[in-house]
Amino acid sequence: METKLPHTKNEAFAQLDAMLSEEDRNAIMNGNPFEFHFSPGLWIRNNWIYEQDEEDVKRLAKAFRTEMLFFEADDLSMKIIEYYQRYLKRKGL
Repeated sequence: METKLPHTKNEAFAQLDAMLSEEDRNAIMNGNPFEFHFSPGLWIRNNWIYEQDEEDVKRLAKAFRTEMLFFEADDLSMKIIEYYQRYLKRKGL
């Protein structure tokens, strides 16, 4: 699957939905977001944060209501996982 830096929550969620298995989505929906720091969280950091243009990453952070005055990739990836978990719970798989 080709990865494109998302600019909105919906774009991010669509990519995660396509990338993750149903089993992975269920685990995220029912688990502690911190459990996913080195799985989907690492994928998010490697594909959406590291090696990206700073302005694009700031736009992504803003989509998740995070103002990144000082760049913290771990914080942003965890925020995305937390929002994704809420999205999955509302969606009800």
